[in-house]
Amino acid sequence: MYRDTVRQFIKGTDGFSGAFAECLCGSPNLYQEGGRKPWNSINFICAHDGFTLADLVTYNDKHNLANGEDNKDGDSHNNSWNCGQEGEFVSISVKRLRKRQMRNFFLCLMVSQGVPMIHMGDEYGHTKGGNNNTYCHDNHMNYFHWDKKEESSSDFFRFSRLITNFRHECESLGLNDFPTAERLQWHGHIPETPDWSETSRFVAFTMKDSVKGELYIAFNTSHLPVTITLPERPGYRWDPLVDTSKPAPFDFLSHDVPGRELAIKQYAHFLDANLYPMLSYSSIILLLTPDITA
Repeated sequence: MYRDTVRQFIKGTDGFSGAFAECLCGSPNLYQEGGRKPWNSINFICAHDGFTLADLVTYNDKHNLANGEDNKDGDSHNNSWNCGQEGEFVSISVKRLRKRQMRNFFLCLMVSQGVPMIHMGDEYGHTKGGNNNTYCHDNHMNYFHWDKKEESSSDFFRFSRLITNFRHECESLGLNDFPTAERLQWHGHIPETPDWSETSRFVAFTMKDSVKGELYIAFNTSHLPVTITLPERPGYRWDPLVDTSKPAPFDFLSHDVPGRELAIKQYAHFLDANLYPMLSYSSIILLLTPDITA
């Protein structure tokens, strides 16, 4: 359920906002009534069978001709989206959107309650050329490409490493019990009004964390940008940490990013008004910090 729901919501399919929220909480709709815990939910976007994460955002259809079965093998129900063009050789804008979608998927996996499972190679963007059934190949399709994660162009490996470390640092992103209203609050474009309608493509929540203080996490999977109103916290302000719409290294503003303070200041006029602009198909993490100007 987690895989299919997340794939549908992140690619912008209507009718999945409520189910997506359940996935973020560790799927209590599946496990809580039977006395099980969030860690009973093994969360994954991709596994050994099916598309890799990079192929999930590159191909609408399977390309299994190399398997020798006339492309008849493998599952045709992949819930994938090629972001506008099929295959590897596409426009720059499509390539940028694909990277953004990969970051969205990985961020979702790392902020969900439960146990995240990462398909080997997805952390650097391994591709199998659209082949979703590579059981019969002892070659580059299935080999782990160690050199890829070290390439200067592998900005996705940096992002996946940093967001994985962030999960480890947060006490609230691996709970032993399902989150309650005392810890987690849902929000909409306006904080007090979350939208669970069939056409909603926006899900946001705040999470209290004993290490980080409080997190604001939001997903905008609409094809339209939106300016959101952030929850009021008197004496504090929200500072950006992650914005998947930004190119590296500004997609994750770690303290060693050159120009980090300048990047944050560029949003000052929004943040001072308790607002944040989100591009289409993007997700964010904001951290609550004391407002030294208050």
